[in-house]
Amino acid sequence: MFKWFTKYREEKRDYKLYKKRIDALPEDYKTAMKAIETYLWNFAKGAGMFEILKNVLEMFENAAAANLELKAVVGDDLAEFADNLLSEFPEETWMDNQRKKLRNSIK
Repeated sequence: MFKWFTKYREEKRDYKLYKKRIDALPEDYKTAMKAIETYLWNFAKGAGMFEILKNVLEMFENAAAANLELKAVVGDDLAEFADNLLSEFPEETWMDNQRKKLRNSIK
């Protein structure tokens, strides 16, 4: 019981820090990050997707610190950028989980 509670508190603290980091981004990066987050959570399987989002956030923080324009990082199509993230980590998506269940339904 205590182990679960400790893990929950750590995850909650990590998520709050993640949200504060997003809020500290320049406005265009913040808007893009929130849009990507909303989009990717539609396909989320769990903590793995959160790790992907934290990696994107770190990429955005570094790009903003280097004064790069958002389009230099994500290109002209934010949806394509997000879809590329999903294709790089298919094991973290809900769809991949459903495909596995379907494949395993017939033996």
